[in-house]
Amino acid sequence: MHRKQWMTGVRVPAVLTALALAAVGCGNSATVPSAEGHSSQVATPDSAASVSFSQLKNVLDLQGMPTGWKAEKQPSGRDVTKNCPKSSTVCAGMTGFASAQYDNVEGTGYVYIELSAYDGRDTARAGYTSRSASFANKDDRQVSMPTVGNASVARTGFNTTSGHPVTSMVMRVGTVVVAMADTHVEQDDSQMLLSLAQTQAERLQQTLRGETPTASLAGR
Repeated sequence: MHRKQWMTGVRVPAVLTALALAAVGCGNSATVPSAEGHSSQVATPDSAASVSFSQLKNVLDLQGMPTGWKAEKQPSGRDVTKNCPKSSTVCAGMTGFASAQYDNVEGTGYVYIELSAYDGRDTARAGYTSRSASFANKDDRQVSMPTVGNASVARTGFNTTSGHPVTSMVMRVGTVVVAMADTHVEQDDSQMLLSLAQTQAERLQQTLRGETPTASLAGR
């Protein structure tokens, strides 16, 4: 399932956790426009530590968002106790999943974020490759952005339901794959998406080191 097929507007139903987990996995055959390692600048430590659902939920906490943003969909998800079928490329080795959605102060846009934890770097690399393909629509355009995490790819496009501009990014931080999309009613806000992605990556790095995530855009 593609990104904007289930991000139909500013409101996301409570059942999105189950739908998004299905969307993350399994057996996507789309072509990946940019494989991991495409950037010449990868400074993020490539941690092999595992992350639980409760830790993912803490990473997504509202505390990391800009001041005044509100939770449209509170962080939710679950630990994954069984691997998806071996034919899957995304879900193989997945250990947990969490997602959330936040509205900006003006009420003119929102960001959707999903985190997928894996049991090792190799399975996370495979998950990154597959999610980079499945999170895109055919008309999306890949754009140049600084690398976030160990690998990342960014795109711009439009919400196929609302027609609003969307900027999206898929990245890998150690054993966690992040997919996020910023939708705005007027124009794409690539700088905001980059700031949000960098903050999420920093919160994940803190978590992977066994620390409580404290990185935040509050006050910025």
